[in-house]
Amino acid sequence: MTHTLLLVEDDEDLRDMMRDALEAEGYTVVTARDGQEALDAVPGIESLCLVVLDLVMPVMNGWDFFTAFRAKPENERVPVLVHSSAIDRVPAGVTRVVQKPIKLERLIALVREYCSDPIGPFRA
Repeated sequence: MTHTLLLVEDDEDLRDMMRDALEAEGYTVVTARDGQEALDAVPGIESLCLVVLDLVMPVMNGWDFFTAFRAKPENERVPVLVHSSAIDRVPAGVTRVVQKPIKLERLIALVREYCSDPIGPFRA
């Protein structure tokens, strides 16, 4: 089974770096630049295992995304990892919080906690 995570981050360079690192580990990553783009992407994602969410973003911020995302019953159990510089204002109910910047090795380890190890080019 393919496990897909949703990476919501407005900083293009950071988003690309995180996506590339996770894809190199064999994960399927859907990216979004803001909360609205993420909400629009969610219905098309099969086997969503984790949302990695920034909070401070244009268009729709992470707080509004989280509220709208959790309002749908099918999303109630999907873990949400907040990756932000605003960790003192994290919405209640998120699964995990990490301070920006995060080392890529730490990000990969956290994703492994919530998404089954993928079968990728470097997996047996």
